[in-house]
Amino acid sequence: MIPIVSVIITVYNRTKYIRQAIQSVLDQTYKDYEIIVTDDSNSESLKLICSDFNNDKIRYRVNETNIGVALNVKLAIQESKGKYIAILNDDDAWESSFLEKLILPLELDDNMVLAFSNHWIFDENGVKDLLNSDKNSATYGRDLLPEGKLDHLENFVLKKNGIPLAMAAVFRKDALNLDLLVKEVSGAYDFWISCLLASTRRPAYFISEKLTLYRVHNAMETLRKAPDKNENLIFIFKTMIDLNFFPENQEYLKYSYGHFLRRVGIDNVFFEKSKIARHYLEKSFKCTPSLKTALIWVISFSPFFIIKILKKYRSN
Repeated sequence: MIPIVSVIITVYNRTKYIRQAIQSVLDQTYKDYEIIVTDDSNSESLKLICSDFNNDKIRYRVNETNIGVALNVKLAIQESKGKYIAILNDDDAWESSFLEKLILPLELDDNMVLAFSNHWIFDENGVKDLLNSDKNSATYGRDLLPEGKLDHLENFVLKKNGIPLAMAAVFRKDALNLDLLVKEVSGAYDFWISCLLASTRRPAYFISEKLTLYRVHNAMETLRKAPDKNENLIFIFKTMIDLNFFPENQEYLKYSYGHFLRRVGIDNVFFEKSKIARHYLEKSFKCTPSLKTALIWVISFSPFFIIKILKKYRSN
């Protein structure tokens, strides 16, 4: 029997929370799904964890070599059987009614491209952080978003990045242009998928209830620091400009492109890669001239000991 929903759980090496993630799917009140655990680390431990569940709904797939998270998700979607896709990070979890409540608006309206909900923040021990959950909702614009149909999805995606696509959303598989899901988007694949779905100009549905749990812990990808960490966002905004995705938002896309060029430039300054930094800063200045960009460009010529002092100041 073909499942309605394909749940994709992306994994790379980590095993600490994966059992809870899988169990939260198995505990769903809505049962018409398959689970694809897609492993980009070829880990025997992860394979054993999946087999321990001894459940026909769970399929473990592995990449023989590391291909990056974006392509890992893409291959799993290509191999999926459901008409809807839900992605769940290996360190997050769902409330038991998540699928039931998000599938309903999609089933009632064939034009609805996406359904998403609010979510909790919880710690490595599974304790909900009520204050930071509300702060997160406000940061991403979900606190004031009315429950129900959202007609202008592109504005909410571009300006708020408000869709928690990697753990609190369900979308139509046939609405996603998989040819555009490429390795260059890397860890920002969730934002990019949101942009691709928004580019269809079809509506979404928002449920204000917090139906999933986003875990904050020391090993999460969000906390990783690297000079090239935001290069994927440069690629994303440049691609949207080149493909003329949102003509009415071209100025905003250009501003964001310049912003992330500058951010990568700044990151390279603080990682003492001054020549690379100036390459990005100069491109940023040509795109969106600013005094801040020019100042950072000047700082990039400073001796490394001055940069180290600035780095220490920045971290305090």
